[in-house]
Amino acid sequence: MTLTETILAQRSDNALINLRRADELWLALKEGKIDTPSVVSQSSDCLGDLNTDIVICGGTLGILLGAALQQLGWRVSLIERGILKGREQEWNISRDELETFIELNLLTPEELENAIATEYNPARVGFSENKDIWVTDVLNIGVDPVYLLDKLKQKFLQAGGKLLENTVFQSATVHPDGVEITAGEEIIKARLLIDAMGHFSPIIKQARKGTKPEAVCIVVGSCAEGYSQNDTGDLIYSFTPIINNCQYFWEAFPAKDGRTTYMFSYLDANPKRPSLEYFMEEYLRLLPEYQKVDLEQLEFKRFLFGFFPAYKNSPIKLPFDRILPVGDSAGGQSPVSFGGFGAMVRHLQRLTNGDDSSLNAETLELKDLA
Repeated sequence: MTLTETILAQRSDNALINLRRADELWLALKEGKIDTPSVVSQSSDCLGDLNTDIVICGGTLGILLGAALQQLGWRVSLIERGILKGREQEWNISRDELETFIELNLLTPEELENAIATEYNPARVGFSENKDIWVTDVLNIGVDPVYLLDKLKQKFLQAGGKLLENTVFQSATVHPDGVEITAGEEIIKARLLIDAMGHFSPIIKQARKGTKPEAVCIVVGSCAEGYSQNDTGDLIYSFTPIINNCQYFWEAFPAKDGRTTYMFSYLDANPKRPSLEYFMEEYLRLLPEYQKVDLEQLEFKRFLFGFFPAYKNSPIKLPFDRILPVGDSAGGQSPVSFGGFGAMVRHLQRLTNGDDSSLNAETLELKDLA
């Protein structure tokens, strides 16, 4: 058995099964087997009466923008295919960027401090035999997603927002005066549809027409206890030569229940590129050398893995009026920080102000939203 099979198969969270499911998606992407759903259509008829201003599809990061727009007095409906809640793994960001939550009246200073699970300094940038560079206050804050999303969810609902959990987006029809959205058993008529469903949003799949990404960021990692040193981090670190046409980069962050380490690499979507399971095996093989620790010393809390496609055509400009992609849907992700939380926070003020202005001025055609 491989290291990956030995360590992941014995876990109760189905880590190995989930890794292989993710690999099936990665294989389909490499082989160009990308479905192109037809979920958005257009009509020349007017809708007439609308029952909300904004529909946001995708709650995990959509709640950030939804809560901000609801606070401004817009009627917002948020659609989430599951239960809107945060994961256990912290999101890393810099403290200055978190001020956005206070500026937009989403969190009080006290609530913001409560959302911070970890804080450390300094962080390292290093490559092979070159001298390490140490920096401070960069991605050194670990935000607790469970607390943050729960707090934003409460404020969204208290301000009058409508949350539709366990509700799957199905289709949207764009009319001259609004968008009609079908989600589960709900039919919602809104002025603006915001797509926060991520890279694999059916709306984005339709717009990209099966185009393969020009690049992909592959990420594998874990959170574990047992490290002897856990008061500094790594922003980007590489200590090996190119292996199998891939350069391995590493990140490390102190976490509230251990230490999180990631290995990531950038590659194209050629069918010959390695699987996620291969990268996990490499991660486990090299982790002892990277962190100067024996695998037997570690108590793994969870394993993390994923891949982030990147397109030259980003941020994407949709061919529809009244639909705005944000975050990973738009191709505005931040792969170095494992997904779109950092990118969403960095753009939150601009997105909030832009949507507010567009709604006030009724400038919601594709040329305006672009």
